Amino acid sequence: NMNFAHSRFCTALLLLSLGLTACSLAQDKGATPREAINTLRQANGLLSEGEFSQAAEKAMAAAKLAGDWPQLLQGVAEVLYRAGRSADSLPLFDRVVELAPESAPQNWQRGIALCSCGKFAEGAKQFETHHSVNPDDVENSAWYFLCIAKTDGIEAARKTVIPSRGDGRQPMMSVLQMLQQKLEPAQVLEAARAKTSDGPERQRAEFYAALYVGLYYDSLGETQKAAEYLRQSLTSGERGYMVDVARVYLADRFPTQQ
Repeated sequence: NMNFAHSRFCTALLLLSLGLTACSLAQDKGATPREAINTLRQANGLLSEGEFSQAAEKAMAAAKLAGDWPQLLQGVAEVLYRAGRSADSLPLFDRVVELAPESAPQNWQRGIALCSCGKFAEGAKQFETHHSVNPDDVENSAWYFLCIAKTDGIEAARKTVIPSRGDGRQPMMSVLQMLQQKLEPAQVLEAARAKTSDGPERQRAEFYAALYVGLYYDSLGETQKAAEYLRQSLTSGERGYMVDVARVYLADRFPTQQ
């Protein structure tokens, strides 16, 4: 089964192949993206150290050096988003889609940035197309549900839940059943504990449970509970792209409840 993380890897490979073509063209013109690559690497290093402001500055510097190389622009956009600069990341995600339209369905990161900026109608379109390349990822179902709820209302969201033939990560199928009104949020949180072994597996499951329970409450318009569970997700000890998403989405959508 593909999930957001695996899909991100596939996007990187696709953009790399496109980027190598762009790179060879650039070298024909006497240019090189090496400086941009090194600057982006520094930005990622600062990001991993939690130096978000400095990471964003480095990423913006890399953007100026990246030209029209889609893989570099995607990397810059991702760093900017994770550093808390959602609004700055969006034009770069959009530019990647312009330069490499064949990669557009893969770009769930763009969808999440759209949500953080409150552009839920556009986000819905992104997650709808992502379903075509990643059909069983419940994370995509949850973000699409959020977008439809924010755009057309909760009843519309409940009528258009994207199904999954099976997402093996805990507690993803419980998350899907929550969207389908078959389980309560508390049961999703319990599934994360009950269906995993103690250690990193449970830590990861509890993070995802709290994140998607938080997004579900946001879909319902229950902002206090949404912020509460997004905050809870950040206490799991998990690290990675989606943890940064939880932090940034919380800051963007619930600035008074951090």
